Amino acid sequence: MPVAIGAIVALVSLVVIAIPFIRRSGAVLSARHTGEVERLTRLRSDLYDQIGQLQADHAANTVTDEDYQHQLLELRIGAAETIRQLDQLGYEEEPQDAPAPLTRESLEEEIAALRQAGSRRDSATDEGSGSDGA
Repeated sequence: MPVAIGAIVALVSLVVIAIPFIRRSGAVLSARHTGEVERLTRLRSDLYDQIGQLQADHAANTVTDEDYQHQLLELRIGAAETIRQLDQLGYEEEPQDAPAPLTRESLEEEIAALRQAGSRRDSATDEGSGSDGA
């Protein structure tokens, strides 16, 4: 019986000693998580600002159509990647100043349409190349 009581006291002591270390490691993880969310939300906001500036420049004819399309595509891809990373961290809040074409729903619809168009193009290419060999 005294051995059992001693084992219980030792186990309780071990738990009491370990709790601060467990909490501290969780707090560091939480701080890292929070820091990453803040970094990504700032990045997303910066990308939205750059898109707005690019659109204003295009409207003022200071950017060619070709440059506009190229830069817009790069910024939209960056914004979509940032949103994906925020989603992976469990952050789902949509900013109030998000341009309408950059909401999650519109990006998902656009990606689905592009994938569908790509698969149609690939199948048409396959069919066209198959008839050349005959």
